[in-house]
Amino acid sequence: MTRHTNGKAPRACDSEGLDINTANDLDFATGTRHRKAEATQIAALALAGHAVHKGRNGHYLVCKYGLTRYCQNFDDLQAFARRLGVPT
Repeated sequence: MTRHTNGKAPRACDSEGLDINTANDLDFATGTRHRKAEATQIAALALAGHAVHKGRNGHYLVCKYGLTRYCQNFDDLQAFARRLGVPT
């Protein structure tokens, strides 16, 4: 039986080893990751049948059945989603 003490898989070439670095943004709450929260909110609205278009200046247009709603920022988008009963 061969023991490998350097953390690499047997016969591994040019690898970093078996150690995994888990210090990434997935270890932190969603509230501190604005893009994740934004994508989640847009996906929840999409599942409810609403199309969300993000503008260049950080505003949003929410569309359904040919009707649109303008949201000036992400907080307005979340407030509108709550009014619709879409989870935030």
